Amino acid sequence: MNIILLLYGLFLISCGIISVIFIGPKAKTALISGGTSGLVAILTGYFYSYQNSFLSIAAILIPFALFIVFAWRSTKTFLRLIELIWTKDANTNAKAIAFLIISLMAIVSIFTFAVQLTQYVNLLVL
Repeated sequence: MNIILLLYGLFLISCGIISVIFIGPKAKTALISGGTSGLVAILTGYFYSYQNSFLSIAAILIPFALFIVFAWRSTKTFLRLIELIWTKDANTNAKAIAFLIISLMAIVSIFTFAVQLTQYVNLLVL
């Protein structure tokens, strides 16, 4: 069992729920993507074993792949947020909250990737 991936998965699910609470029904995709990726991380973390090379690699690749997705989504959201600020749109606050949540998911993803990679390298050295 990999506690870091379990916590990471719970974090992703929580971010999806928080998005819906603060943004409303428009954040359904955040709930679906956060819930799905969180469930994948939890399942990988639960069945994780150092002897299973597939899950060891998956434990590294999942946070890295999600970092790429969240960084891309954060960039798109930021650019849209700039447009909304210039036009003084009413959706500016919701988009700002979405940007912060997605950016936090990207930061936690790269941190999780670094921790998982460090653990894997340490196992190879031993």
